[in-house]
Formats: sequence, C-alpha cells, structure tokens
Amino acid sequence: MASFVARRAALNLRIPCAGYSRRTLHATPSVLKKKVAAVEIEDLFSDNAVEDLIPSEPVTQKKPFHVAEAAAKTAPEASSSKDTSVVKTKERKYRRLSVEDRAARFNQIVSFVTPRLGRKPTLKMPIVRNAAWQHLVQLAKTEQQLETVVGLLPGWAEAGRKLDDTFSELFVRRCEELNCPLLAVKVYGDFAKYNVRLTLPGARQLLHSLHQKHSIESVMTVASLYDAHCLPSISGDLVSASLVASACFQHNNEYSLSVAKALVPQIKGLLGRTQLKPAEGIQKPSPPAPAAFSERPSLWLKWTLKRIDKALYQQTGVRDETLMKWRLTNQHITSPTGF
Repeated sequence: MASFVARRAALNLRIPCAGYSRRTLHATPSVLKKKVAAVEIEDLFSDNAVEDLIPSEPVTQKKPFHVAEAAAKTAPEASSSKDTSVVKTKERKYRRLSVEDRAARFNQIVSFVTPRLGRKPTLKMPIVRNAAWQHLVQLAKTEQQLETVVGLLPGWAEAGRKLDDTFSELFVRRCEELNCPLLAVKVYGDFAKYNVRLTLPGARQLLHSLHQKHSIESVMTVASLYDAHCLPSISGDLVSASLVASACFQHNNEYSLSVAKALVPQIKGLLGRTQLKPAEGIQKPSPPAPAAFSERPSLWLKWTLKRIDKALYQQTGVRDETLMKWRLTNQHITSPTGF
C-alpha cells in the first residue's frame, strides 16, 4: 500500500522514473542546416531578396581547395575561347550577302513559295511560314522584285493565310526605301485581293513617303484608307494630320488649301492635349515594344509643324500664337521669332 501511494505521488509531482531518461534537445549539424534553410525560405519573400531569386548560373557543389585553384587557372582560357567561338558564330550568321547571293536567295524563296499558293497548291509540304515573306521583302533590292512579291500575295490570301503587322510595316518601309510608295498604295487599296492590313505606324510611314514628291491625290487616297482599315481618323492623329496638312500647303491649289485650312484647327486642338517634353519630376513611361521598324513620329511632327507655321505666316502675315507657343515649349524653336 505504501509503495502504491509513493508511485502515485511521484506521478503527480512529474518526477521521471529511474528507468526512463528524458531526451535532451541539442543542435546537431543537420538540425542547424534545417534551421538555416527555413530562414532562407522566409527571406525569399522579403523586399531585400527579390532580385536574386533566380540565379543567373546553376549552383554547383563546393570543390576541394586544390581542385578549385586548378579550375581557376584554366577558367580564363576556356572563357576566352568560348567568347571567340560565339563571336565567330555570330559573324557567320549575320554576314552580308553579295548582290549575286542576295538575288539567288530571293529567287530560291520565290521558287519555294510559288507552288504552295492558291486554293489547290501543287505542293503542300513543307509549309510556307510567315518569315519567308519578311525575308523576301528584306532581300528585295528593286521595285521589280517587290512587284514579284506583291504578285504572290493573292495566292496566299486564296490559301486562307494572313500576313501579320510585322510584314505590313516592313513592306511599307521597303517601298519608301526603294522609291515605290505607290506600290504600297496599290496593295492597301485592294484588301479583298491582297489581304494585307494597314497599321497606324505603317500609314504614317506611307504618308511620309508620299507627302513631298507625289501628287495630292495620292496623299488623300492614303488618308481615305484610314477609315477602310479601321484606323483613327486623320483629324484625330496629330502626326498624320500634320503630314497631310503639310502636303496640302506645299501643293498650294484651291482644293489642297481648303483641306489644309480645315485641318489646322484640328491640329491646334490636338496640340493642346499633347506634350512631348515630360514635366519635371514625372517619370517617363517605358518605351513600347519594338516594331518591324523604328518609326520617327516626333521628328516628322517637328518638321511638318515648321512647314505649317511658315505657310500660315506667309498667307496671313501674322504668326499663329498657338503653334508658336507649343513649338517653343517643346523646344522646336529657341525664340518666338524663329521658325
């Protein structure tokens, strides 16, 4: 009875029995490793660890000192040889074609594409990719070669295929470079036949290629294509309106001057909502993704507004206050009396 009471009292006092030893917690290397790993996982979500979440190179195991030292001695030689091979590969990949090689490559792609066009192509495999059309435009060195490309476009449309905006903008630029913008007007003026969509950067480029050396009728034809291709109206796009108005003032006939005078109030209204130079302290927005070519609307705007400002002064003898102030604010001119 006494032994029972003693055991009961020992249990109530939580005194361990002699046969059972209490396990002590200690920090072994494996336990410490787990603790460190837990801390690192938590740090991944802190503000200070955002930049290094994804390492630029794979993590390798540590090597003995003598192995690491030997590897360090040979590393510069290996990296230099690797860099040299990369440069040589790029030189081979981007080497400039000769005139003969360029023409041969162009004819080779044309021969490949031609039998794979139309509703019932004579060859189906391998298929023609959109990149082939971009290569054709880039390889073309004459207006005749571009006309060859245009002659293939209806067959591509008959096959139910479409060309993307990259091709469209590249085609417009190539037409300007080869001095045949009227060929682009022909293509975009017949969407049912060629099935090539005109984009806003491409439309601006086409106006730029026409507004100085071609008739006002060609310029107005392109202006009418804005609505046909679901683009903003000419009067709603500052760069386009300035290009058209500049061309109208240059041709200086009754019809063109009437169009220019109708566009000037629209341009002045758009200038009131446009500021090229960002306000101080405001961060500039990130640039858009690069397109098929780098359009230069700000340069075209600066040049056309100068011509419009001069034309209005020559007609009225008075400087337009709105144009002058906007150009002065955006550093197009350095003084109120300059053009």
